[in-house]
Amino acid sequence: MDKRRGWPVPDAVISKPLSFDLEEFLQDENSFRPNLSAISENDVKHGEVNVTLRDGAVCMLRFLRVWLDLPHSVFFYSVSYLDMFLVKMRVQDKFLRCLTLSCLHIAIEHESHNVDVARLVKVSQSKCTSCDVLRMADIVKKKIPIKGDKNPITPVDFLDVYIKFFINVTNHWEHIVRKGLNQIKERMYILLEVLLADSNTAYFRSSAIALIVFQNEAEKIMSQGLPNKSVYYLGEVLQFLSVIREIQLKCKLKNSELKSCYLQVSKVLKRYDGERKNNFRRRHNWNFSMPSVQMSAKRFSYYPLFETITE
Repeated sequence: MDKRRGWPVPDAVISKPLSFDLEEFLQDENSFRPNLSAISENDVKHGEVNVTLRDGAVCMLRFLRVWLDLPHSVFFYSVSYLDMFLVKMRVQDKFLRCLTLSCLHIAIEHESHNVDVARLVKVSQSKCTSCDVLRMADIVKKKIPIKGDKNPITPVDFLDVYIKFFINVTNHWEHIVRKGLNQIKERMYILLEVLLADSNTAYFRSSAIALIVFQNEAEKIMSQGLPNKSVYYLGEVLQFLSVIREIQLKCKLKNSELKSCYLQVSKVLKRYDGERKNNFRRRHNWNFSMPSVQMSAKRFSYYPLFETITE
């Protein structure tokens, strides 16, 4: 503890339970965020799923999560299942929608929610059947390491730990954080969904994506507590940045990796914010266009009829 200011030093801020959680997530991080370069357009054959088609599938998962009012965890788990399967197996593009629905079904089951498979098929306007989705789900479970007692490690897991760090390090901003913590987390979760729906950012480590989103949003919150830019408040900002640095070291994130991640995240989120503003203007001009997530889901409209799936 700094006796002059009453600031806890970083080692005191990052408590042992939080450090343990972070280390546990880091151990399994790579298992649940496979290298998407394996399905780059140059590395797959014609008619096989590439990263572009994969991005469309994840956009569909975003749409279905919102439409069915499912928790964010269902989206992140289903994306992990989808990416792990696509990297491990060669998938023909005509089976992608069925595969996407099967991964969502597995995630819904994992979180103990009750959504009928027939409803998933109907909402997604898929031409496959409920039986096809269930058969594909069985194939997915056999091919990737899905354990009922173990959750996939996603960017949200890292983000939640980072938020706890932030709450511990803040003093004068604590009332701001606690007053709107749910809204703050909701916005960060949505931003992470957007980033996972774009392969330009999805191939980065979960810990890196979460750290960039966390730091950007936390700095916006902290800036609200700096009306006079006093030395005391600026000192706490510097302390916060030192905690960010310690998180970076614990996650073994190189400066070059973070910089590259930051640049890509900025591009994707800038485009996302632009789409949101355009959709807002359209709605207020009485042009009832679909939200951006639904617009992205249109990419699926060209898929042919699905054949019966066999293992």
